Amino acid sequence: MTATVAAPSLLDRPVAGGPLLTLLAGWLGLDQLLLWRFLGLPFWACGLGAIIILGLCVWLLRATRSLRGPTIGALLLCLVVAILLMLLGGEGRFFYANIDWQVRLAVLRDMSVNPWPFVYSARGAPDMLRAPIGMFLAPAIAAKTLGLRAADILLWLQNSLLIATLLALGAALFNTRRAKLIALAVIIGFSGLDALGRLLFRGGLSDHLENWAYLQYSSTITLAFWVPQHALAGWVGALGFLLWRGGRLSLGPYLALLPLTALWSPLGLIGAMPFAALAGGRALIAGTLRLSDIGLPALATLLCLPGLLYLGAAGEGVGARLMAVAPLQWGLFELLEVLVYVAPLALLLRPRFGRDTLALLTLWLLVIPFIQIGASIDFMMRGSVSALTILAVMAADALIVDRRARLWLVPPLLIGSITGLYEIRRALAHPPAPQVRCSFFKAWDQSFGFQPKDSYLAPLSEMPAPIRPQHPVRVSPAEPATCWDGHWYHPNEKYI
Repeated sequence: MTATVAAPSLLDRPVAGGPLLTLLAGWLGLDQLLLWRFLGLPFWACGLGAIIILGLCVWLLRATRSLRGPTIGALLLCLVVAILLMLLGGEGRFFYANIDWQVRLAVLRDMSVNPWPFVYSARGAPDMLRAPIGMFLAPAIAAKTLGLRAADILLWLQNSLLIATLLALGAALFNTRRAKLIALAVIIGFSGLDALGRLLFRGGLSDHLENWAYLQYSSTITLAFWVPQHALAGWVGALGFLLWRGGRLSLGPYLALLPLTALWSPLGLIGAMPFAALAGGRALIAGTLRLSDIGLPALATLLCLPGLLYLGAAGEGVGARLMAVAPLQWGLFELLEVLVYVAPLALLLRPRFGRDTLALLTLWLLVIPFIQIGASIDFMMRGSVSALTILAVMAADALIVDRRARLWLVPPLLIGSITGLYEIRRALAHPPAPQVRCSFFKAWDQSFGFQPKDSYLAPLSEMPAPIRPQHPVRVSPAEPATCWDGHWYHPNEKYI
């Protein structure tokens, strides 16, 4: 008699990784076409762009045929986790949303109610909305047909599906169900020791823990709640690198993903570039470059050229500069945010993803507090996403494969998880975000008027000629007396 092998249950059946990665790239590529319509580019150009997207997706699908994907069960778990994260972060306006959403929802409203292309006339000369608006384009299109509430719901669903896809593809880095669950828990709860920093140097815990050193590297939950667009760009860069470094993904598909994220977050993309340079450099040294390693990124960049021109318009207002940081302030910050994880990985363990990876992310995280882009520390917070995500995955991997890691990594991971728990606590403690009724200008002045608007606006005259709208609608809305009904809680008002 021959033994029969039981068929795997439905939840244990694998999902191909190539189509998942291609769907991710296709959605980000669609945002590029929607931007072209937002700018009023001709329909023939959009048709050409659609052909480029189709070619890119077909090539990606062929190049990722061997990419291992998650099981159906893992995919469903990642979807549930992503939906809950976005829900608790205030998307869909079922729960409290942090104050950054005051401006963000006003931008989404403006894009929804105004015809494309449009310019603001509030400052006399026409201003173009010029910002990383990739996250808003599809929801705004939905709102034009189905109403403003549809924009809220689609934003929530869009971000949930994209983050679930990233988590599910990342599950392929680990082999067993136990390893996948440990990695998921570590990554979701990952943060520096903000609670300890608060207690030691600020006299006690606060509602928002991460600004204890007046520098900030954001926890995973903070990123998901406050800035999902920046987070997604950094997470795409980290995932692509880890899949490549782990031998799961070839170089071309990894590099092709990167330019597609610029419209969601240029800062997140910049933070992913050191790891792309490491990957490219290793391929050049090894002499393993293939046609797809050059062709796929080139095709993706071609698709993104109008978006890159758009993001670079009037860039002098958000230029890069060096920022002065006190040595003691910097040293204590790096110790509690970075070195507490890097030191055990470097001294006690053999990281699966390479000591060169660990060295690069450490150097990057040590350097970027001294780099400022714009009027605040946004670059430090957003440019660190890829490096921190890779560090979190390396910590999770060490816990799984080396028992010695538990002594050194479990305590800081538990302390670090307090940061995310405080973010969840705030989400549950305050009323849901109200509907924003005013324009970007009034929302900005109400909450962030002490900062310039350069990160969101560019004079129409400074838009590059190939993408400058020829006959935009001039918008000068009649503002309501209040932007929203009721009180919108404001954490750490002195810091913000």
